[in-house]
Amino acid sequence: MKYVTSKTVESVMEAYDADYNSRKPNAKPASSVNVETIDENTNDPRIERIQQMFIDKTMTTNEYIDSIDLSEPEYLAFTTDQSTGKKRIIEYTLGDVDAKFPRHEWIQMLLDKGVKIENYKEYQEFLDIRKSLFTKEHLTEDKKNLDQSEYINQEIQRFQRIHEARRTNPEVDDWIVIGENALPAIPGRMYVCKTESGYKIKFQKTSNDEPKLTDEQKTDLQNKGVEPEGWEVVYIDEKGDTL
Repeated sequence: MKYVTSKTVESVMEAYDADYNSRKPNAKPASSVNVETIDENTNDPRIERIQQMFIDKTMTTNEYIDSIDLSEPEYLAFTTDQSTGKKRIIEYTLGDVDAKFPRHEWIQMLLDKGVKIENYKEYQEFLDIRKSLFTKEHLTEDKKNLDQSEYINQEIQRFQRIHEARRTNPEVDDWIVIGENALPAIPGRMYVCKTESGYKIKFQKTSNDEPKLTDEQKTDLQNKGVEPEGWEVVYIDEKGDTL
């Protein structure tokens, strides 16, 4: 584990940028980023893939990687207008993010906020906040209500909870923050919040060897409290405390 004791941008970049750059050998340069709006009835394979991977959880990481065209831009993000069903999507590159939020300035901001970076994984995760902010700035229609500073602080706090949990329990590498708690993200486990109206799935994770949650199982769990076969169900409250 690398630990950067010096609180200078130069020392942080010197410690971790070699790893950062080596893992992005095919990073594409910055280009014009356009927001594309498509109708709810349009079947777009790009959106279907990301929906299955990150929202429906019916596609594994390996399946997602196998399905993408490596000649396409590195990243894709979308949001859905709840009233019209139309989707706003963007495709962008790491070069776009670096151009919008230069690493040197971003790291200085992190240090000014008292952020400690103890290894490359933490370095990458704190830098990746730029990507989520980049997409929000492009996809949020009412940009007046987007508080950039507040969003950055929330994301920093989220990762700080994850990093503290990871240091306390180093055998668990993947974590999810629900409410005020960091919880282990384990394949085959889901976190379910009990509410007055029923059961709400807060998080679920699969791997190649774990079962996928069907629509019927999801409906039975949320409406009737029927636990799906093959899954470990952990019940939590809104703060993420285990019940």
